[in-house]
Amino acid sequence: MENNKKNLWLLTTIIFLGVWIFFVILFLRTAWLCDDAYISFRTVDNAVNGYGLRWNINERVQAYTHPLWMFLHIPFYALTREMFLTAIFISFAVSMLTIILLTLGVAQNLSQVLIAVSILGFSRAFVDFSSSGLENPMSHLLLVVFMILFLPQKFTLKNLFLLSLIASLATLNRQDCILLYFPPLVYAWWQTENKKQGFILLCLGFVPLALWELFSVIYYGFPFPNTAYAKLGTGLWKIDLIKQGLWYYAFSWKRDFITLLVLFLSLFIPFYQRQKEVWVYVIGILLYCLYIIWIGGDFMGGRFFSVPLLFATILIIRYSKLDQFKRGIPAICIFLITSFIQPHVPILTGSSFGKDLSGFKDEHGIGDERMFYFQVASLAHWEKGKPMPCNAFANQGRQYRQANKKVTKSHGSVGYRGFLAGPVAHIIDYNALSDPLLARMPAVCRPSWRIGHFWRYIPEGYIDSAGGDENKIKDKNLAEFFDHLKIITRGPLFTIERWRDIIKMNLGMYDYLIDKDRYQFPNLKKITYQDLKERITSNEKAKIIVPKYGIEIQFDEIKKNDTITIELDSFDTFIILFFNDKNWIARKWIEKTWTDPDKGAVEPYTKHKIQVPFSARRKGYTAIRIFTYPGDADSAMRDIQFD
Repeated sequence: MENNKKNLWLLTTIIFLGVWIFFVILFLRTAWLCDDAYISFRTVDNAVNGYGLRWNINERVQAYTHPLWMFLHIPFYALTREMFLTAIFISFAVSMLTIILLTLGVAQNLSQVLIAVSILGFSRAFVDFSSSGLENPMSHLLLVVFMILFLPQKFTLKNLFLLSLIASLATLNRQDCILLYFPPLVYAWWQTENKKQGFILLCLGFVPLALWELFSVIYYGFPFPNTAYAKLGTGLWKIDLIKQGLWYYAFSWKRDFITLLVLFLSLFIPFYQRQKEVWVYVIGILLYCLYIIWIGGDFMGGRFFSVPLLFATILIIRYSKLDQFKRGIPAICIFLITSFIQPHVPILTGSSFGKDLSGFKDEHGIGDERMFYFQVASLAHWEKGKPMPCNAFANQGRQYRQANKKVTKSHGSVGYRGFLAGPVAHIIDYNALSDPLLARMPAVCRPSWRIGHFWRYIPEGYIDSAGGDENKIKDKNLAEFFDHLKIITRGPLFTIERWRDIIKMNLGMYDYLIDKDRYQFPNLKKITYQDLKERITSNEKAKIIVPKYGIEIQFDEIKKNDTITIELDSFDTFIILFFNDKNWIARKWIEKTWTDPDKGAVEPYTKHKIQVPFSARRKGYTAIRIFTYPGDADSAMRDIQFD
C-alpha cells in the first residue's frame, strides 16, 4: 500500500514536471515581441532616464493601456538597460508562474491538469500572447490567483477584500477585464453575512485603481489612456464595428478553432451543473465576448480571447465532471485532435515560422501578428550582438538616434521606431495612439480601414507645432483647441488655468473648436449639382473625376427621391454617403460590374439605378459624397439623375 502511494506520488511528480517543461519549451520556441509593446516600452525608457511617464518628452500623454504591466518593467529595465531579452524574461516568469499556480492551485487531479494542458498548450491565442510584450501574461496570472481564492467558496470579509484587490489590479492592468470580474465579485459580496461591511471592503479593494485614476487626472489631465480616446472617437458607425467584431471571431474560427470551441463549451456548463456560482463565471465570459464584438475586435488575431479562454478552461476542468481519466482522456483526445487540424500549431512552429507572409492577414485586416514579427523580433532569431528587433521600422528608429538631432516625424507603427529613436525624436503617431490632439479628432473616412489603425489627417502646421513650443496650426479654431491641450499636457501641474482646462476638456466644452467634418473628410472635392449637369450637357463624353478622397455633389434643395440613376466607372466599387447638411444619414454600396478579365471588352461606364435608403428618403438629403473602394486611387463618373 505504501509502495503504491510512493509510486503514485512519483508518477504525479513526473507528470507535473513534464507539464512545466513542456510549457518552458513552448514559450522558448514561440516567444516574440510586437511593435505595439514598444509603445509602452518607450514610456518605460523615458521614465528610467528621468523624463517621466511620457511618450514624447515634451508632453504628458498616457500612450499605454496597462499601467500595472508597464510599472513591472521599470525596475528590471533600470537594471539591464536592455529591453528585448528583459521583456521576454518578464513574460516568461509571469507565464510560468501562471501555469504552476494553475496546475497546483486550481486543478485538483492529473486529469484536470492534462485537460488544461491540451487546451492552453495548443491554443494560439493563449500561447502567442503569453509573450508578445503585451499585458496578457499579467492578466492570466491575476485571473488564476483570483480563482484560487474564489473556488473554495469561503466568502469571509477578508477573502472578499482580497478578491476585490485582485480584481482592482487586473483592471489596472487592463480596464476592460472588469467585465470578467464584476459578476463573481457581486456574487461573493452577496454571500457575505455582513453586506454593509462587505461593500465597504469591496470598495477598499479598488483603492489602487482609484489612486491611479486620481494620478492620471493630475498628471495627464484625463482619466483614461490616450488610446481609448483614439479608438472611441473614430466617427465609424457602430454597425461597422459590430460586423468587424464578428469577423474577428471568424478569424479564430479558421485558424484557432480550439480557442472558440472551449469558449463555446463553457457557456453550456450551467445548464447541467447545478452549482449556482457557475452562472457568474459564464456571465463574465459572455459579457467579455460580447464586448469584443461591440468594439470591433482587434487587428491582432486572438489577442482578446486569451483571458476569457483561460477563464473558460478553469470552468471546464472544475465543473464539467472530467476529473476522472475515463472521462478526461476522451476530452483530451478531442481537444488535441481539434488543435492539430488547425494551421500553425504553436509547438510545431520553428524558426522558419513567418518566412512566408502570404497568409498573414485576412481580407478584414485581422492578422497573425506573431507570424508577421517572428523573423525580426523573436527569441528563436536572437543572437548575441544582433540588434533586436531588426526590421525597417526598428532601423529607422536607430537612424534617428544615431543622428542625435531633434526631429519631429509622423509615422504609423510607431513602437519599434519610437523606442529605438530615443528622446531626441518627437514621434507623431498618425493613428493617434500616442498623440493627444489627433486622438480627439475624427478618423479620416476611408472605405477600406483596418481595426485599430484609424488614420488621422495631419492638420497643416501641426508637425512644426508638435515638436516645438510655437503653435503654427493654420486652422485658427483647431489652434485654439491645441493651446488648451498644451496647457494640460505641457504646462505646470498645479495652476488654476490648467485645472479649468482639464474640467472643460473632459466635459467636451472645447469640442466645438474641431471641425469634425473637415478632418473626417479631408481634401474632399466639392461640386454643385447644377455645375455637374452643365458640364455634362456641354460635353456628352465629359467625365467627372472621383478622387481617392471622394467627391461631394451639393444640391440646392432637400432631395427625397426614391431612386437615383448614376453612371460610374465599370472597373471600380463605389460607396455613396447621403448627407443632411453635415450629418451622415445613410450609405449605399455599388459593386463594380467588371469582374472577369476573360470576358474581353467591356463598357467603361455602367448606369446603376439605385434605391435610396429609407433613412435618407425620410429625413431628406442635401448632398451625396461618392468614394471608391478601397479608396487608394482616383476614378470617374459621368452622370447622375433623380427619378
